[in-house]
Amino acid sequence: MKIPLFAAGLLALGTVAAAAQSAPPEMGAPQPTPTCAEALPQIQSLIDQASQAGLDTSGAAAHVAEAETARGADDENGCIRSLVLAQNDVLEKAQAAAPAAGEAPAAPPSAQ
Repeated sequence: MKIPLFAAGLLALGTVAAAAQSAPPEMGAPQPTPTCAEALPQIQSLIDQASQAGLDTSGAAAHVAEAETARGADDENGCIRSLVLAQNDVLEKAQAAAPAAGEAPAAPPSAQ
């Protein structure tokens, strides 16, 4: 039950993020992209949550390691690119774990 709930939450977050990127001009300018130093702990937290929900996060963890290497080499763009890949990896795994559209999630076992 953890994976479908986690996946649904990530899918909702992804939808909100996509909507925020295409906000109309009257809503103000889009928020600037966070720096590598700002994004790294957020992505690591996302990976930790996904791992606790039972998702395979080995690919995302490898991307975070690449981001840390890029950060150490003062390669901000390389770091951000690796963090985006890590985030996308987690989102893809969450989408794959989510129930197919139109299917109801499995009911918890009754305590009879």
